[in-house]
Amino acid sequence: MEHKGLRRSLARFAGLLPLLATAAIAAPQQGPPVPVDEFHPDKDTPVEKAYGGSVVVHLSSVVEGLNRAVENSAVSRWMLYEVHDTLVLQNWETWEYEPSLAEGWVTEDQLVLADGAEEAYPTAQKIGRGEKERWVVYGVVSEDADHYTVLGASKDNPAGAESIRVAKSDVATVERGTVFTFDLPTNRTWHDGHVFDADDVYFSWDLYRNPAVDCDEIRFQFEKVLDAEVLDKETIRFFYEYQYFIALPSVGEMSILPRHLYDLTDPDNKQYDAAAHAKFGADHAFTLEERGTYINENPHNTMFVGLGPYRITSWDSKAIVAERYEGFHSWEDVGCYFDKITWRIISDDNTAFQALVNGQLDYFDRVKSEDYFGERTSSSAFTENYYKGYMYTGTYGYTGWNTLRAKFSDPLVRRALALAFDMENYRITTYNGLAIRVSGPQNYWGTGYNHDVEPVPYNPDLAEELLAEAGWYDRDGDGWIDKDGVKFTIEFSYPSGNEASKTMGQKMQEAYKNLGIELTMTPYEWATFLERMLERNFDAVNLAWVPPLESDPEQLWHSKWGAKDKKSSNMCGVMDPEIDALIEAGQRELDLEKRSKIWQELHAKVAELQPYMFAMNSPRKFAMNKKIRGHQGFKIAPGYSIRRWYYPAGTPGTRSTPLPE
Repeated sequence: MEHKGLRRSLARFAGLLPLLATAAIAAPQQGPPVPVDEFHPDKDTPVEKAYGGSVVVHLSSVVEGLNRAVENSAVSRWMLYEVHDTLVLQNWETWEYEPSLAEGWVTEDQLVLADGAEEAYPTAQKIGRGEKERWVVYGVVSEDADHYTVLGASKDNPAGAESIRVAKSDVATVERGTVFTFDLPTNRTWHDGHVFDADDVYFSWDLYRNPAVDCDEIRFQFEKVLDAEVLDKETIRFFYEYQYFIALPSVGEMSILPRHLYDLTDPDNKQYDAAAHAKFGADHAFTLEERGTYINENPHNTMFVGLGPYRITSWDSKAIVAERYEGFHSWEDVGCYFDKITWRIISDDNTAFQALVNGQLDYFDRVKSEDYFGERTSSSAFTENYYKGYMYTGTYGYTGWNTLRAKFSDPLVRRALALAFDMENYRITTYNGLAIRVSGPQNYWGTGYNHDVEPVPYNPDLAEELLAEAGWYDRDGDGWIDKDGVKFTIEFSYPSGNEASKTMGQKMQEAYKNLGIELTMTPYEWATFLERMLERNFDAVNLAWVPPLESDPEQLWHSKWGAKDKKSSNMCGVMDPEIDALIEAGQRELDLEKRSKIWQELHAKVAELQPYMFAMNSPRKFAMNKKIRGHQGFKIAPGYSIRRWYYPAGTPGTRSTPLPE
């Protein structure tokens, strides 16, 4: 899961290995058809697609980098979609996972052998390290009363093509869908011309085992991979420790880094970064800390070298530019019509809208409701060149309470704060009724959302009662409630320039004053805001999550990530045994229907504890240059694909072929 603005075809499958469907990659609910140019005024007039030209897209905050290991922002993921590639990719329309960088994969089951049983099975393989070391036999597993039958299906599987019988008495556990063997392409090069191979993939997973790499926000996913092995330059295999419902997308959508630019121990790194090696001296034995620091502070985190159809050519605090990479392996079926994409960074939404009207932006998706429904988008200055529309993703806004601070540690207090705010009136007046209220931490469109849990109603009288029950009431008659001699105050922190957060804070300020709570508002520049949040140096933060249709809730709610010393997405410090148990049960459940019920129960439990004041799934209201066609509104964030946009044939500067003649 990612923060909004914060620091992620089977029909074309041509791999040499068979793709085996198992419970581990059960299809999610089917996505709906997505109309093209739904809001364009000329949507019924067909046009021919053309290549060429450029587009300028708005970004609301500075992006720290594109190395996903150390930069967990939603916008970095969206940008990487244009300039990079992953082993698999979720189809934005069907919602199914398909080969992308990988040409295919094989999924197999794992029999974990009981102690000493490995001696009876010559094909057993030892994997893991230390206490997690185990002997396994893996393949496609079936069973009868007394035995498991294992058929090796992947390349170089020790089990081979003949079936192996394993007595059930020799098996400690069966872990379904826990071995993934990816078949990689042979014709890919990084944007600097270096050849891509399986060593890059292995390194990109292995770095999460280095405690010096600043990746705590997403480390949890890759800790579940027990081992990996490079079979050859075109094949890599991953072993999960236990069944994990998003095992495939966890490694499949992992951001792959070029080893020759990030690994100090790679012989090729000496060629590409001779200065670093000269600093350390010849034959220096690099420590984990040195290797981790090199990854955290690598200059290619910004001037990123990827594998996609566009390459980063310019990066500063005002704009990031990507241009068509002529060495891309194939232009078939990838779209990518523009020659250049510019992401222009403007933190203030009002300034960004004015830049749009002035012709400095082609696409802006943070149009305020007052502008969307008001004069600014109905004036001739706007309508002559732009059109407006909206789309829903799974994004939801929230105000998070720091439960590690005493005044927010009591669930009664947090519920009172939710009861005291008229969220329904805010939805109607601020969003003209377009937004959808949410009651918990799941994607509204996914199967894990619990629609039986109602959003917290507006009831200021009950809020006052709950606060008094928790010991907060006005003892000295000064109009402010207090406890143990301390006045109830809240510092509301939000990213500077974020008008939606500012408006929310102002309304909360009014509501809480009626209860005798003083709320002050403090905007912070993005980097400062992020650091304070990760260090738990806040009372309340206002942000939005951008969850996929289904995500692992561990990063947000599990106790292991809630302690003050953890720089994690569980910044509110939630630590609850019942929540932990639900997360762990859901992680191991491969059946979508059963797992969805677990997530719905988790949804209800989080709603009961109210670590967030859940707000709304508000549509992304956008404005777009009328000259550009091909816009689609997807449920998967960011809700659009720049690759699919284009200028109609005949537009000056366009052509009929991907590359210039």
